[in-house]
Amino acid sequence: MGEMIERRRTPRVDLRVDEVCRLELRHRVQLLDISQSGALLGCDAGLPLGTRGQFRAGLAAMPFSAELAVKRQQVRSTAKKQLSLGTQFASMDERSKQNLDQFLRRAKD
Repeated sequence: MGEMIERRRTPRVDLRVDEVCRLELRHRVQLLDISQSGALLGCDAGLPLGTRGQFRAGLAAMPFSAELAVKRQQVRSTAKKQLSLGTQFASMDERSKQNLDQFLRRAKD
C-alpha cells in the first residue's frame, strides 16, 4: 500500500497529561421532577454516567441555573428513544438556590 498523503495545514501536537479538552453540546431536555439535591430529566440523548453539565430553566418564571452530574439513566420510551436522566446538583449560585427553595415550598402547598 502507498503512503497516505498528509492533508493537514499544521502539524499535530501531543497534549500534556494535565491538558483538558472539553466538548460542549446542547440537548433539549424535559424537567420531569426536581428536588433540593437534583433533577430527573427526559432527554433523547444518552449521556455517560458522571457527565457534568449546566442546567438552566425558569421555575415559575424565576431563573434557575445549576451545575449537575448524571448519576443514572434508564429507558423512558423505547418507541420514541427517550431516556430519563437522574442528575445531582453539583453547585448553584445563591439566587438559584433561593428560587429553587421558593419553588419547592409553593409546590408543597
